[in-house]
Amino acid sequence: MKIDIHVHTRKVKSGDAPTRNIEKERFVEILSDTEVNILAITNHNHFDVKQYEQFREGVETHCQVWPGIELDIFENGKRSHLIVICNPKNYLNFDKAVSEILDGENPDTFTITLQQTVEKFDTLDCIYIAHYFVKKPNLGDKEIETLIELVSNPKRILKEATNSISAGIYISHGHNSIYGSDIHDWNDYIKQSQDLPELRLPVESFEQFCLLLEKDEATINTILDKKTKESIELFPFKNDPFEKIVLDIYPDINVLFGSKGTGKTDILESLSKHYNSKGHKTSVYKSNDNHLNAVFDIKGNTFNCNASDFGFDECVDEIRFLKDVTEEKVTTLNKYELHFSFQETNKISQKLKIKSITQEDETPSERVLEEITKILDSFNSFETYINEISETTKYIDDELINELKVIIEKILLQLKNGTERNFIENKSIKLLNGIISCFNNEIAKKTNQPPKPTKTGFLEYSRNRIKIERASKKITKIINQPINAIDEYAGSLGEKGQLICKTNLVFHNGSFSNGDYSPVKNVFKTPQKDFANTVFSISKHIYSNDLFSKITELNDIENINTINSLSDLLLKHKHFTLDGTIYNPSNGESSMILLHKELADDKDIYLIDEPEKSLGNDYINDVIVPLIKEKALLGKKIIVATHDANIAVRTLPYNSIYRLNEQGKGYTLTGNPFSNSLNCIYGSRPSLDWKEISMKTLEGGKDAFGERGKIYGN
Repeated sequence: MKIDIHVHTRKVKSGDAPTRNIEKERFVEILSDTEVNILAITNHNHFDVKQYEQFREGVETHCQVWPGIELDIFENGKRSHLIVICNPKNYLNFDKAVSEILDGENPDTFTITLQQTVEKFDTLDCIYIAHYFVKKPNLGDKEIETLIELVSNPKRILKEATNSISAGIYISHGHNSIYGSDIHDWNDYIKQSQDLPELRLPVESFEQFCLLLEKDEATINTILDKKTKESIELFPFKNDPFEKIVLDIYPDINVLFGSKGTGKTDILESLSKHYNSKGHKTSVYKSNDNHLNAVFDIKGNTFNCNASDFGFDECVDEIRFLKDVTEEKVTTLNKYELHFSFQETNKISQKLKIKSITQEDETPSERVLEEITKILDSFNSFETYINEISETTKYIDDELINELKVIIEKILLQLKNGTERNFIENKSIKLLNGIISCFNNEIAKKTNQPPKPTKTGFLEYSRNRIKIERASKKITKIINQPINAIDEYAGSLGEKGQLICKTNLVFHNGSFSNGDYSPVKNVFKTPQKDFANTVFSISKHIYSNDLFSKITELNDIENINTINSLSDLLLKHKHFTLDGTIYNPSNGESSMILLHKELADDKDIYLIDEPEKSLGNDYINDVIVPLIKEKALLGKKIIVATHDANIAVRTLPYNSIYRLNEQGKGYTLTGNPFSNSLNCIYGSRPSLDWKEISMKTLEGGKDAFGERGKIYGN
């Protein structure tokens, strides 16, 4: 949740921009498009109680609005600004106090001393936020010391910075610091709100926020305990198998840190075994265990796909047909000449009319029978589905189902009758043709007269050639079509862009040559090339005498038995691209992508060991830390062992687990940045300061607390 402690809603002083004015409807609309959950209205030397009530009510479902004012302080001969924010419960008394000090005053010239300010507001349960250092006009250290002496609770005093970097520097030097939008133009607020401070713990009230400022341990624990933690008992250490530790693991960020060799990896491995025994499938991610090329199988050793996956016909029947096809014989004139050169003398033969009947073409009836049989089979399957799947009644009325069953029964009856008629017709033609052939052959045997040919054979010859043409041209047409590449998101390389693992696929069409491509299936390129070229040659020789010599060449191709579908002609090339250009990631970039991939995968538990290896601070801070925080918001368990302050500090973990070796003995201390303490789990040694230990132990610790700070966390 984000907080904005410095918001203007009125042009009050002559130097204020008119764009600071905002009406309720627009205010509500803008706030609903931000992640701001706490906002303090702090106009210059002015408090509008009616506006406060309207704005508070307008956003009460998703944002707390606190009453406040930005006062012009005159102290030690100079002007400065001090924000006073009041407990919302006391807003009416706050309005009364503001009215008293501003009665008859001009906001441009009004000033008040620190003494007068504290006397007027301290009893109303307030927070004081002083402009400090580069935030002008500022209170100096002397004036802040005066304020500390005057207020009843010095922990309620914060120093306002200009941005997150300044706040990080102040915090690293022991100052409680925060910053707000100080909005000048409400048209820019949604964008500016993205850079506002983020409260790691969900603050439900003004009082709770104040207790967090005081690092009240009971309040912190109450908030932490809203997430159900899991207490896990482990014996993780190989060098001391009897050392037991009990860890509270939150469905949030849990950080393991400490010097090298203190057993952080052992704890992660032990946690993995624990979760696996509970039915979770976990493993410890280690940055140097794998390489990007292996993870994405860049050589394609395990890659497999089929032509049908991309909407192409596999042409299995066509390829089998071309391999097995033989020439259909045309009846020669010589057979007719032999038959008619003999004078028929057998009187019985002369009376048999059947031998003169012309045979019918069987192909049309066979095609019709095959077609209607397929339709009948499909409707039979559909009827079986309706009768066997009971779930249909959950979504379809019984009346409709019964109506459908009646219609299907009628359709099936019609199809069965049609199938029967076509079956009888087809068998009749076959029987007639068989009888004609049989009688002709028997007459020829009895009379020694060569039989009269029953058909010329040209129809079968022509159909056979046409079928060869269709099969060969279908294959050549498909293998010359492009295939859409398969893009798999690999991960982010930060400012360089997004890395994509691309798999390019082509059919070997006989003319394709690129050494980067390899067969998808267990086939060699040479038979692929020869097959494609030979099929193309067959399609060009359909009406020549050389056709079947080309088909013979097809069957003579070495390893032709390995090509049985168009999938066997597929070639692949896997590689990485960055902005559309082939790119080979370095080892460091490989580590970046693999870590990004690990965190991008949807899991319930993430166990990560030293993710910072080979990674730059900017990448960790700008890419990895936001990913870890995103997983935490989703209630995932993230347990990270690290030496890097970007991760251990900027993620503001719910649970920090510190491993300490002291005089040969190991200690486990737990705590968090909110209470700023680390306590030994068995109470066998004194507590430690979380901030001091973090800065001392973690690599880049001072940077994380200082000039590179990007998250408000004090």
